Amino acid sequence: MGPWWMYALVFLFGYFTHKTFYFLRSVKISIGLIRVSQLVSLGLLTKSIENLYQSHTLKLRQLRKTGATDKELNIVRRSFNDEIKEYKSKAIDELLKLHPSFYESIIDFDDWNSGMKYLENNREFMINFFKLGLK
Repeated sequence: MGPWWMYALVFLFGYFTHKTFYFLRSVKISIGLIRVSQLVSLGLLTKSIENLYQSHTLKLRQLRKTGATDKELNIVRRSFNDEIKEYKSKAIDELLKLHPSFYESIIDFDDWNSGMKYLENNREFMINFFKLGLK
C-alpha cells in the first residue's frame, strides 16, 4: 500500500476536477437558458404585435363601415404606428433591463431591428417551439 497522502491527493484532484466541470457545464446550460428565454420573449412580442395589427385592421374596417373620412382613418393609422413604435422600443428596453450587466456580452440585440434579426437567425428553433406549444 502506497503512501496515504497520494490517495488523498488523487481524491482531492478528482473532487476539484468534478466541481470544475460541473461548474462549466452549469454555466453553459445557464447561458443556453438565457438565450432561449430571449428568443421566447422576442417571439411572444412579435405575436402580440400581430394581434395588435389584427385589432387595428378590425378597427379600421369598423370605422369605414360607420362612414369615417380618409382624414380620420389616416389620423388613426398614424397614431397606431406611433403607438407600435413606442411599444417596440419600450418592450426591448424592458427586456434588456432584465439582464444584469454581467450578461451583457451574451445579448445579441440592442434594439427592435437587431432583435428581429436575432429571431430570424433562430427561426427554425422558434417554429419548433411554437409548434410544440400547439400540441
